[in-house]
Amino acid sequence: MSHFRLLSTDFDGTLISHFSDGLCAPDFAAVLVEHKKSGGLWAVNTGRSLWHAIEGVEKFQPPLQPDFLLTNEREIFHRTPDGRWVPEHGWNETCYQRHDDLFARSMHIFDRIRLLAEGHPGINLSEENGQLAGVITSDEQVMHDFVAFLETERLKLPEFSYQRNTIYLRFAHSDYHKGSALGELCRILQISASDVVAAGDHFNDIPMLDGRYAAHPCCPSNAIPEVRAIVEKSGGHLASKPAAEGVAESWHFFQANRQL
Repeated sequence: MSHFRLLSTDFDGTLISHFSDGLCAPDFAAVLVEHKKSGGLWAVNTGRSLWHAIEGVEKFQPPLQPDFLLTNEREIFHRTPDGRWVPEHGWNETCYQRHDDLFARSMHIFDRIRLLAEGHPGINLSEENGQLAGVITSDEQVMHDFVAFLETERLKLPEFSYQRNTIYLRFAHSDYHKGSALGELCRILQISASDVVAAGDHFNDIPMLDGRYAAHPCCPSNAIPEVRAIVEKSGGHLASKPAAEGVAESWHFFQANRQL
């Protein structure tokens, strides 16, 4: 029997619905156990920070721990045998340096964003270590309008990009996203895209669902239309079930077809 080597899953909206108890679905738990028995690896590829991802996984209570956490849509951490999360220094350090350089050249964009936020009560700025890091909007329509504004602003500096999920948006270098982080992890592990299953539900998952880094993309039934369209275009699987149950359904679909 042929097995996939890597399962890359988003967390919020993909493994847990936004109104769930945050616990691992039994169907997905069974997939993890079977996947691990075959020597497979599991990466949680999330927009959460490292500490927030660890907190979420602890509450999720899966039958086994992820082998990797890909955090903030760009960083890579691997789990040591004693349970510590260790950064992939080469990738992470370069990532931090390139973002610092980009943001130093983006002050004119940040000034425009601050000015817009001052006159709009639905746009709240998010800062990290004294640096403007993103925005949180009052609703998704405000986010839609903000993204339209940002798309115009970034024409002046194409490297300046962003990652978006519901009412949350993080500024980012265009070279760093869930897809490129997954690609780097596969390079480190010497795993080809044909051996990767990836699952996501929202805008920030699209870069790992377009077929470049995972040849077997999927999404749960609660995925937004834009994600469903990308998964379908990439020859992936649109699950009929929501969240982790949908991921389990897709995994079984891919596994059954891989054996043909």
